[in-house]
Parts: sequence; C-alpha cells; structure tokens
Amino acid sequence: MKKEMWLIWKEPISRRRYKIGILTFDETKYSFKYVDPELNDASKVGFKDFPGFRNIHQTYESNELFANILTRLPNKSRPDYLEILNSYNLEIDSNELDILKATKGRLLTDNFEFVPAFDYNKVEFDVAGTRHCEDVKKCVEQNLINVNDKLELELEPTNKYDKNAIKVLFNKNGKIYHLGYVPRYYTEELSKLLQSNTEYSAMIQSLNFESEISDEDITAFVKLIFNK
Repeated sequence: MKKEMWLIWKEPISRRRYKIGILTFDETKYSFKYVDPELNDASKVGFKDFPGFRNIHQTYESNELFANILTRLPNKSRPDYLEILNSYNLEIDSNELDILKATKGRLLTDNFEFVPAFDYNKVEFDVAGTRHCEDVKKCVEQNLINVNDKLELELEPTNKYDKNAIKVLFNKNGKIYHLGYVPRYYTEELSKLLQSNTEYSAMIQSLNFESEISDEDITAFVKLIFNK
C-alpha cells in the first residue's frame, strides 16, 4: 500500500507553515517531488529548497529512504537511542517511516518537518500557535490540562491568516480555554468535515512542556477521529 508524507516548511518570522513537497513509498521505492500552489507561495517569502533536493522541478526516486531525510532521524549510535524511541512510543523494530512519522524529522537547525498525509480515518497533529494563546499559560500554571483530556474544534472564518482556521478548545468545568489551532496544512479538509457537522472525537495523546525542537509553549499532540 502506498504511503505518503508531506514536507512542511515554516517561515522563520511569521511561523506560517507551507506544504511544499510530497514523500511517497510504494513498498518498492521512495519518491519525492515539490508541489504547488504553496511551493510558489513559500518561494515568495524566502524558501529556496530542501537540502539534497535542489531542483524543484525534478521527481527524485530511490530504493531506500533518501540520505538527506535519513540523517534527520535519531542516530542509532546515540547512547540514549532507546530512550528516544520510547519517548515517541516507538519500538526497537520500528521502521524508518514509522520513526519519521513520530519525530517528524525535525531538527533544531532548520524549519522543516514531515507530517502524515491527511487521512480521514485518523488525524494526528501538534497544536499550532500555543505560544500566542494566554489560556495555555493558565492551563499549565494551574495544572488543568492532561493527557487523554477531550478537546473541541471550532471554525474561525474571520481569521485573517487562514479562511479555514480551526481553533482547538479545552473545556474544564464549564470554562473554555483556547489552546491554539489545527495546523494550516490540515484545515481545508477538516473544515469541510466540521461544516457538515460530522461527529468527531478529539483527545490529547501526549504533552510536552519543555520541548527543545518546538517553538511553542507546549507541544500538545492530538488524535482526532471521525464517525463515517
């Protein structure tokens, strides 16, 4: 079965995320290509290329995971390698794509990440924009938010940055806290489902209050499923 991940670039100043490429694996080979329209938009605000994929018009192919992506995964020779796998809920025999999906291939030195392609059956994402939401600080200081807490999603059509913007809300004892937003790269698909009043369940899968790899105040990883 063909597997697909999206390459996301985050503009350093605005922190807006752009979907600029697609990585696929069809059980026999890997391929990567850049994709419009957001590639063009990203190019206008400073994006040039992903290291190792210099030609934005070329489709790259390989029988193994590309070296420039493989180097973004935790190094097996690290003394804390097992602890890293465990922290991402991975196993010792997890394959490279599993590890890429869990870690997103993030590095401290650039603004790229790989995320799973949108899947109606299960959507997982890190809440975006938490550092801009005052409610997040309240939740952390008062120890209000925990793993497995239920979340609510709310369309925000007046958002000037994304017409499909979706707020991530937390209801605690009848009080609503705004934690952040669904990442932009998933909002178009998710907004259609919310507009159709499709039943869903959103829950915090994991929390990280001191992430070195994220510029957010907290990293809240959310699992979202819909009723077909």
